[in-house]
Amino acid sequence: MKSSILYAGAALACALGLSACGGGDGDLPLTVSVLGGVTKTGLVLVNKSNGDEIAVPAGAASVQFPKYVSTDDEFNIDTKTLPSNVEKCTFTNNKARANYYTVYTSAPTVFCTIKTHPLTVTVKGLTDAGLVLVNGSDRQTVTPNGGADVPVKMADIPEDGPYGVTILSQPGTPATATTPAQQTQTCTISGGSGTMTATGPGTTPVVTCGPKT
Repeated sequence: MKSSILYAGAALACALGLSACGGGDGDLPLTVSVLGGVTKTGLVLVNKSNGDEIAVPAGAASVQFPKYVSTDDEFNIDTKTLPSNVEKCTFTNNKARANYYTVYTSAPTVFCTIKTHPLTVTVKGLTDAGLVLVNGSDRQTVTPNGGADVPVKMADIPEDGPYGVTILSQPGTPATATTPAQQTQTCTISGGSGTMTATGPGTTPVVTCGPKT
């Protein structure tokens, strides 16, 4: 009878303090900062030390594993799956023993690199210098090739990211016409805006140049 009472008391103590009995969660949250701009779902992190997993929502700046860890528990965080538009993810401080410093001051971080794809604009009919194309901060001056098609490589675009190529200046004499009187050709663009897909631009940017209008 005495042993039954002692056993019941021990069971109650475990119920009140599971971590002390080797079961359940500890008392330290395991949070991971997410860098690099994960733009879609599919990133799943795993703590290989205890099998705990967490799915990272698109755009999340941080996530916390469901299970808390106890002081001096080992943790080893890695990726289980990657979003389709992510090339790779790298970690800092992802392997350590849990304590106040490793889970708060020097918390784990994951940095994911988004895949990028080339964006090329086809320029048709250009016979004079001065045409300048821009996409955000990317600026490209186009050299004419006697009216033949000229492929213009813009800066690579992140997969699932937007682009919007526009004409900054028209061909002219002097080059880069600043007034309508200096302009020698009129160029227009089609398909300049879109979203970069896994197989390339959603639309094909084409600049067509002809007589001044």
